[in-house]
Amino acid sequence: MFVTGIEAGGDQDFGTYNITNTQVGQPIQSFYGWIVDGIFQDITEVKASAAQVNPSAGQLYDPTKHTSPGDLKFRDINSDGVIDVKDRVFLGSYLPDFTYALNLGANYKNFDASVFFQGVQGSKIFNATRVITEGMVRFFNASTDVLRAWTPSNNSTDIPRAILGDPNQNARPSTRFLENGSYLWLKNIMIGYSFPAGSLQSLTNGVVSSFRFYVSAQNILTLTDYSGFDPEVGNRTPFGNNIALTNGIDFAVYPQPKSYIVGIQVNF
Repeated sequence: MFVTGIEAGGDQDFGTYNITNTQVGQPIQSFYGWIVDGIFQDITEVKASAAQVNPSAGQLYDPTKHTSPGDLKFRDINSDGVIDVKDRVFLGSYLPDFTYALNLGANYKNFDASVFFQGVQGSKIFNATRVITEGMVRFFNASTDVLRAWTPSNNSTDIPRAILGDPNQNARPSTRFLENGSYLWLKNIMIGYSFPAGSLQSLTNGVVSSFRFYVSAQNILTLTDYSGFDPEVGNRTPFGNNIALTNGIDFAVYPQPKSYIVGIQVNF
């Protein structure tokens, strides 16, 4: 069913169609696009399916010109025989079902340790980076995944055929680029050792009352099925209108760096 709302996320670099839609009854800025039902394997299948693109006014759809074996097959939601904007549906939300965190601490003799885990479950991420690296809409910055593109002898793949100009609009916003954004992140771990107070007082003639040595690390382990750099995607300001409604769209967000710290704590 065709619905209207506040659409956002369109970017010339990442596809001209909007990626989110905010409408009453749906989570704010839900992902919005087409459902992919696989890849066409032969011309007979192409001709038997709905027209995958809506030609310009006055033009007739030519399945041998616009769509060929190796192109994505998009679902005809309203069964009118043409794939167009009316066949877009809500695909999920960047909002997780729940978030959680776990902070643990332990002490043994003069040793201490703490770990902090943080995660989300049930969120979606639109990996717009893959529009560039896998969409083959440019002649540069492609990833090695395009080497798996469909050919008659390589038809067991999820990467459509390589074709100049993307006549079937394989790179349009769809379930192709939507991924599970759930993750469990080891955000921080710290291990320390405090020198015995009695020995410390004796060695320093009472000048140093406590001396602790510690090492810590941040962002060292992430458990996720997300294929991008960082599942903790924020908001990038793209070109166009409604720039605030783009949370969960990964426009090549720079990943959070790992860091390691060695330090001492001294009290006099």
